[in-house]
Amino acid sequence: MSLAQELAAQGDAVAVFLAPERRRSELRADLFAAARQAGPRSSTHPHGVPAPGHTVDPYALHTRPTILRRLAVLLAHELPARLDRLVAADRADTPLVTAVALHTGLPFALAGGRSVTEGGDELLGEVHRGERIVVLTTVTAGGRGALRTAELVRRHGARIASVLTVIDRDEGAVARLGAAGHQLRALFTDGTAL
Repeated sequence: MSLAQELAAQGDAVAVFLAPERRRSELRADLFAAARQAGPRSSTHPHGVPAPGHTVDPYALHTRPTILRRLAVLLAHELPARLDRLVAADRADTPLVTAVALHTGLPFALAGGRSVTEGGDELLGEVHRGERIVVLTTVTAGGRGALRTAELVRRHGARIASVLTVIDRDEGAVARLGAAGHQLRALFTDGTAL
């Protein structure tokens, strides 16, 4: 019998583990608090996306280990069963992809050189022909950076299993990536995250 089953069998036992919905809800609240505390970095999002109103500062999320650790757990549950490698969509996503790689044991590569949103076209790390890859990013808006990374991975002979983001700002990324044959999965959308 597992610990969770033993605790459930004891009628007056206090719940030790949070339900997945509660973990997600608490993480959403912490993401909001981190983004609000950070305030606006500038009028432009670090990924080069215009910032109408309130945006999520990925650096505020990436510099909080408790948030990164919980994001890694939730993102790991969203990964396909057969996967060979993770690829960060942008250099700014390095802390996030590192946290997920440490949690899962999966190797990773980075879209490097110049930022992908600036037209960078090299991968740092290994990507092998035939591998199944998930492109990982913190925030998607129009999806241009994630699409450039996915196409870069394809040029290296690998296959994109999906593109996974923490927050999709509902500004066309699903349609843009879908038109190119890529599935975008988001932990939160702009409406549910902030």
